[in-house]
Amino acid sequence: MYNLDNRRSEFNILTRIRSINFFFLFIVIIIFLFGVLSLNSVSNGDFNSWPIKHIQRFLLGLIVFFTICAIDIKFFFIFAYPIFLLSLIFLIIVHFFGTETYGATRWIKIAGISLQPSEFIKFTLVLALAKYFHSYNDVANNFIQFIKKFILPLVIILVPVFIVAAQPDLGTAVVIFIGGVSIFWIIGLNYKYFISSGLIIILSIPLLWKYLKDYQKDRVFTFFNPERDPLGNGYHIMQSKIALGSGGILGKGYQEGTQSHLNFLPEMHTDFIFTVFGEEFGFLGALLLIFLYLGLIFLSIKMGLQSISNFGKYLSLGVSTVFFIYVFVNISMVTGLLPVVGVPLPLVSFGGSSMLAVMMGFGLLMNCYIHQKIILPKGNIF
Repeated sequence: MYNLDNRRSEFNILTRIRSINFFFLFIVIIIFLFGVLSLNSVSNGDFNSWPIKHIQRFLLGLIVFFTICAIDIKFFFIFAYPIFLLSLIFLIIVHFFGTETYGATRWIKIAGISLQPSEFIKFTLVLALAKYFHSYNDVANNFIQFIKKFILPLVIILVPVFIVAAQPDLGTAVVIFIGGVSIFWIIGLNYKYFISSGLIIILSIPLLWKYLKDYQKDRVFTFFNPERDPLGNGYHIMQSKIALGSGGILGKGYQEGTQSHLNFLPEMHTDFIFTVFGEEFGFLGALLLIFLYLGLIFLSIKMGLQSISNFGKYLSLGVSTVFFIYVFVNISMVTGLLPVVGVPLPLVSFGGSSMLAVMMGFGLLMNCYIHQKIILPKGNIF
């Protein structure tokens, strides 16, 4: 039986909407507007191309956000596994009926709309794991119980990871893996297991290397030495560094970026949008955007910690972690701190699936915040 001994439990839809943390939403909108600004620059002032589509996708994302906020948290608790399985089914369908672009099959058309299921499963995976660990009552104080408690969720994580890696989309697969494994850290798994796992992964690198595709190996080589192929694999990161460095402290000015407007910079509207922003608004502008992201992440964590149920806490912190990984990987990628992988900058990069997935994740986070005083039942993990 659910504990409804609080006035926040009998929410109607209007009350739930009023309980939203609108300061959080305000930061989201500010970051999104920076995206519109950057996309308008990339499109040379053609507002009816990428910018208007970006706005339309954000408005659709807001509908998703408010819809999720208006639903009782018990719905997501009860249907956590079916929601994850549905997203997993779509991920599998992509392998058979997906659309191939740039040598990768990642998208599927539904009612004429192209969606990338791997973007959504990052958050549905966290939803399923949050329910699993919320409902698991036994303490893993011996090896058998440890296996029982952690092997099954690890398998749940690895299934979508391998499917996405086979598309191939190694960057997204890594984000899914880290996002899923972060739940182990959130529930309080001893750090010794993370150190041991890290050592195992490091020792397995020679074996894993054999299974990487040639272009993935080239990306690793290019990461360590971009100059080895300045007109090929190293072109992206070298141009990105040139653009960021040429921006200086204050930037070259809006729509005055030479690397972007002279088409030296590739993928300007998606993966390398942060570079465009940094070139035009300089170090201070880029720093402002980073601080906005950090503020959003810290606020997400703060809201998550207020949930008295483990489900709400695990889900909120899991969503916050996935969002952090999005931001960290993209900015590290375009600044040369990580190899170039296809990870967009959330709310700023042009991409419908990424936008809808992030707003869905924020909706789940805010739903937990709205129902932070609700106590959910434990017991059968299924």
